[in-house]
Amino acid sequence: MKSNAILVALLGAAILLSCNNSTSDTTAEETLETMATYKKGYQLYTIREEMSSDSAIAAALKLTNEMGYVQVESFGYMQGTFFGQSPEQFKKTIDSASLSSPSGHYLPMQLAMNEVGPLDTSTIPDIISAAEALGQKWVIIPWMSDAWRNAEGYEHLANYLKALSAACKERGLVAAWHNHDFEFQALEDGTVPYDYLIENLKGEGVVFEMDVHWVAFAGEDPVQWFEKYPGMFPLWHVKDFAADTLTQVPVGQGVIDWERIFANAELSGMEHYYIEQDVCSADRALDCLKESIDWAAGQAYME
Repeated sequence: MKSNAILVALLGAAILLSCNNSTSDTTAEETLETMATYKKGYQLYTIREEMSSDSAIAAALKLTNEMGYVQVESFGYMQGTFFGQSPEQFKKTIDSASLSSPSGHYLPMQLAMNEVGPLDTSTIPDIISAAEALGQKWVIIPWMSDAWRNAEGYEHLANYLKALSAACKERGLVAAWHNHDFEFQALEDGTVPYDYLIENLKGEGVVFEMDVHWVAFAGEDPVQWFEKYPGMFPLWHVKDFAADTLTQVPVGQGVIDWERIFANAELSGMEHYYIEQDVCSADRALDCLKESIDWAAGQAYME
């Protein structure tokens, strides 16, 4: 358990360090009835410090359910376990907190390394089995290190996602990619990686989990991407930043225009959204989650 927790902490730190006016005819009022069917969820990475022991995990998950969350998106699957718990045990932990987990992040460790090359697909069946054990539909690849952020790296990533998607289809699951801001930095030939990935993968059954915060952080308009690729974003990460853009804050305390973005949820194809905050000051992760859901509870378009 201890060594696994250290691996998770190191991976989380690596990801975190690496990350540091179009309109639509659809109105917010027109989406209120639809939005009422979307359940409130959060990405478990927000409270990664709580994943230190079986009892701490169970207590944290229960507390988030008491806040009003009913879904959680997993992360941290390593060496066959989630934070030292087998997939079957972790499913029981989630169930005991009256939560469900429609999707999860699964990182091939090659993508965290500095050597770029074809990605090993031999672990795909194990990843899918873990997702199935949690009752998940979406298997999401969430990140890659700086070394991979070039034409060769994106080509290898696309090939891996094609293989993952083919395997997922056979078992009734869906493969996806989760963005940060680096996918919007043009390559030497002018190619925008996010365009490259969507164009090469949309015909392969791969979908995209849009992290709205990182799209906005990159200076992009999420709604314009919804308009360009309608229906391609069934999952969202919902997190906010302050006016300085560098400081993440609980959702609703920042500057992102959530009403406009949620007004285009149907256009995007969104089925689930997860509140997330990568950084909360002074070990306030649970407090940040509560502040976010308290705000969301008052927004009709986020019900």
